[in-house]
Amino acid sequence: MSTASGARAGARAGAAAEHVAHVAPAFALALLALAVTWSIAPMGIATGVLFAATMVAMARAKQFEWPRTGIEPAAFAWAAALVLSAACSEDRAGSMPRLTKALFPFLAGLVAITARDERASRRALAVLLAATGVVAVIGTTLWVAHGATFEGRARGLSGHYMTFAGQLLLELPVAIAIALRVPDKRWRFGAAAAAAAALVALGVTFTRSAWIGLFVSCSVILGFAWPPGIAVLAALGAAAFAFAPGAFRERLWSAFDPHHPWNLQRTYMWEAGARMFRDHPLTGVGLQDLHAIYDRYRSPQATERAGHLHNVYVQIAATTGAAGLAAFAFLMVSAFRAVASRLRERSLGGALRLGVTAALAGFLVAGVFEWNFGDEELLYPLWMLAGLAWGSRSWRREE
Repeated sequence: MSTASGARAGARAGAAAEHVAHVAPAFALALLALAVTWSIAPMGIATGVLFAATMVAMARAKQFEWPRTGIEPAAFAWAAALVLSAACSEDRAGSMPRLTKALFPFLAGLVAITARDERASRRALAVLLAATGVVAVIGTTLWVAHGATFEGRARGLSGHYMTFAGQLLLELPVAIAIALRVPDKRWRFGAAAAAAAALVALGVTFTRSAWIGLFVSCSVILGFAWPPGIAVLAALGAAAFAFAPGAFRERLWSAFDPHHPWNLQRTYMWEAGARMFRDHPLTGVGLQDLHAIYDRYRSPQATERAGHLHNVYVQIAATTGAAGLAAFAFLMVSAFRAVASRLRERSLGGALRLGVTAALAGFLVAGVFEWNFGDEELLYPLWMLAGLAWGSRSWRREE
């Protein structure tokens, strides 16, 4: 091979490597959007791929810049609170491995690096909507195949009905907002199809906290998109209480029955958590599984053992104390500030931000009844969506 031919081959190889390094983060982001509808192993792998692709692209560009989403200072505060709690824990060996959860808020910034590229984000968002619809259909189909009963509640691909419901709670508001607010018919119809499938699947999870969370999310969306629609939503909610069949009606009514056996058990868990906080007000009891500690603090009437307290705010107060509560509040306020921008804008970016804002509100309301902030299979989609929403601020405006 001549020197000139070798130089041309080298130039072509270099150009190919440059192109791969440039497009890899976009495809990795789409892979993550697909993975967050599945289970924890694919989510972790896709996040690793996105991190590697992003770092390689930055290295080749010789430009290392982390986006200032506003979440990072709160994320460091949250990490510090978790470290403090683990260090002061009764069971440090059980607490230390759980410190990895402190990394999740930084996923928003990692996603935002690529999400500022509108084309890459649009591809990832389309993958997310398509995957949401497909997984929802799979979950509903398996529920029907297993007898279509409360006992066979839909589990999707995550393997647990509450986790599946939590994933749908985060994805549904985004699909609904896009269906209502985006002028492009292809996006509207695609999002509407995904939302319809996801709504059915969420129904057959029989997860009351997610139902309540979705009602709040829809109220937020309608408040910005069509305020009179809140009255329509309220009427639909009343009709569901009045006419829902069988197990659906029973589940709806039980959500507001303080004497229902399951509700009583959760009340006992919250009381135990309050006692833990009273005894450890600054740093909590630690991040370890709470079974052993709960047995010491539970009410005499409690019959259910608990490894967590089925309430985000009680759980954080009990395990991390006032330091954790303050850091969590800082983190959530920062998350809302990062995603809630130009919510009335009739564009794909505006609809995405509105949907993510609504999803975060619904997620926090659902957290009154479950420890959803402790479920890693929900933290991946939560912070990925936050990163997408922040990145959409830099897209072109299309009214």
